[in-house]
Amino acid sequence: MRAAPATFDALGRRASAPEDESTKQRSGRRSLMFVAIALVALILAAVLLSRLSPDTSQAPLSSTNPDEVGARAAAQILGEQGVQVTEVSSTDAALADARPDATLLITGADELRPEQQQALADVPADVVLIGLGYGDLAELTDRVQVEGGGGQSTYPAECANEHAQAAEGLSTSGPSLTTQADIEGCFPLDDTGAAVAFGTWTEEDGQTWSVLPNPHPLTNAGLDEAGNAALVLRILGQHEHLTWYVPDPNDDFGMTEEGTPSLVPGVVAVQVLIALVAFAYWRGRRLGRVVVEPLPVIVRATETTRGRGRLYRRGRAHEHAAAALRAGTISRIAARLGLPRTATGPDVVEAFARATGRPADAIDSLLYGPPPTDDASLVTLTQALDTLESEVHR
Repeated sequence: MRAAPATFDALGRRASAPEDESTKQRSGRRSLMFVAIALVALILAAVLLSRLSPDTSQAPLSSTNPDEVGARAAAQILGEQGVQVTEVSSTDAALADARPDATLLITGADELRPEQQQALADVPADVVLIGLGYGDLAELTDRVQVEGGGGQSTYPAECANEHAQAAEGLSTSGPSLTTQADIEGCFPLDDTGAAVAFGTWTEEDGQTWSVLPNPHPLTNAGLDEAGNAALVLRILGQHEHLTWYVPDPNDDFGMTEEGTPSLVPGVVAVQVLIALVAFAYWRGRRLGRVVVEPLPVIVRATETTRGRGRLYRRGRAHEHAAAALRAGTISRIAARLGLPRTATGPDVVEAFARATGRPADAIDSLLYGPPPTDDASLVTLTQALDTLESEVHR
């Protein structure tokens, strides 16, 4: 008698047969488990990489930057002398770390937004400003006015300030500070003494402010020149705690009602984002292709520029508009001529004069002269800047 043929239950399930519900659940649990394991592995790998990576920075004047434009040498010397150096990159962190009987160093303060400057103006610590351009500092302090002038050289102190006297001479160049009645100016850059390389004053509550417009004395390349180290280490090492603030251009302080500091390291956040994108792609393929729709509104760059121009005109902000035009012209021409970001005012004027054949005095007056006071003078300045830019050829 022949044996009965094997049934489908013995050989397996038909391809068209409905899948058992318990099988679906087990498959889904396995998929979620694999995704969870992958996420954990990525996070652990990111944390390990962040721990093993060297603690260095490429930001100019950073306390961990070993390059010529960095300032790790000064930070290490201060640390060896017992000064606790804490570098921060956000306004919130600077406000939280600054304290009485401490020092707050701010690099590039003129690049901060008015909201950031206004918040930092009331810190209880002594303030040191190093590395200034020609931006507006009115919300931070009204005693600092930066001008051009002063070639690279060693300048004597010629003042009674104890820190300047200890340095004796400062190897630096412009930009310079314009001296005022309540500011003690040291290291004059011209014969009149109106332009100085270092200024300091004391507020009524005893808070001291020190300003060094040119950052060269703080950098790794310039710290060992003349009396640069003596001046820099004395003004930064007056207290046992130093908050070293190197502003991050992406800091959104003041742009939202309530800032929330990130609790996740940047590398970890990137890894989690990649994992989430991979998971979304994996699940999205089962639901079909994503439908792409055109954006309802497209704002062109020219419209944004015109809108800002109308706001300047409505507010009669001729000085701000002129500063933006001059800064944009200097940035574009400097990039075309290959000037570094750390180039000083005299370096910019000299390079532009060589490229255009114009006198240096005319270039200095056009780029760093007094701001216009009405629409007509603003239009004239704009046309002059356009003409200057068209004359520059690399």
